[in-house]
Amino acid sequence: MGSSWAIVYARAGLQVAIYDRDPSARSKVIAKIQDALEQSSVLISGHETIQDVLERVTVNDSLAAVLEGAQFIHECIEEKLESKRAMFEQFCELAPENAILATSTSSFPVSTFASELSRREKCIVVHPATPPHLLPVTEICPAPFTDPAVTDAVYSLMEACGQVPVLIKKELPSFVLNRMQAALFVEMFRCLNEEVISPSDIDKIVSAGFGLRWAFLGPFEAVDLNSAGGIKEYFERFGFIFNDMAKDLGLKDEVVTSNSIALLEQYARGRLPLAAINEKVQWRDRAITALRELKAEQDKTAVDQRVEASLSVA
Repeated sequence: MGSSWAIVYARAGLQVAIYDRDPSARSKVIAKIQDALEQSSVLISGHETIQDVLERVTVNDSLAAVLEGAQFIHECIEEKLESKRAMFEQFCELAPENAILATSTSSFPVSTFASELSRREKCIVVHPATPPHLLPVTEICPAPFTDPAVTDAVYSLMEACGQVPVLIKKELPSFVLNRMQAALFVEMFRCLNEEVISPSDIDKIVSAGFGLRWAFLGPFEAVDLNSAGGIKEYFERFGFIFNDMAKDLGLKDEVVTSNSIALLEQYARGRLPLAAINEKVQWRDRAITALRELKAEQDKTAVDQRVEASLSVA
């Protein structure tokens, strides 16, 4: 995770200093970053080279050295609460007074380990999809005590680095990205355990279904195109399906309500007039067609490589 974030920042033109307590990991990190850059070179700014990006990255032998003069500190250590707390205590002791202190934790809100810190107002969650140098969406989750100026600065920094920040307004365990992913996995495991479907066919539903559509449209944007009357009409007609599923999962309250439909209608119509839905549907179809063509090319390349490897072994 740390090396991937280093790529995000260095690719955006920032000077990056890395520290890892494991000497072996420190010795390999530059080669690891270089390999990842070579695999994703198309994402480097047109006038720059891999070497240009690498020259912005340095590896240090001590935490104190890496923190000296730092303006933004991004911790990517093991997912253990006590380890996070101990690391942030060191940040408060060693980092410049105005440095922002970010964690890439995927489960612990800032309040769970930073509430007693002397610089708690500088602390914030910056949680990415993995790996962040390829998947730009990034959750920004402040604690109630985080300085709003810190939240704004981090949001702007992520945008400047080419990420796609999303603001998590309230602290909750695992934030939103992982909770959405977990909800899908829970249902997949239920269907698998009840022998409704095979693992292979579950993967096909996502890769040949959701994945193709959601590559261009978020779920709510996609639903808005499923009905001539838009998202409001869709959920007014089919919202009971989701409420029945929610009840089946043990939720007491309905999830599709008149209030949530009104909120979604305001969101959708603010992005796309109802009269333009058909035009957007045509755009979606062209985009999916293009992606399927690209996917077919990639699948053929993968098959050809497997054949070549098999022939080589033979």
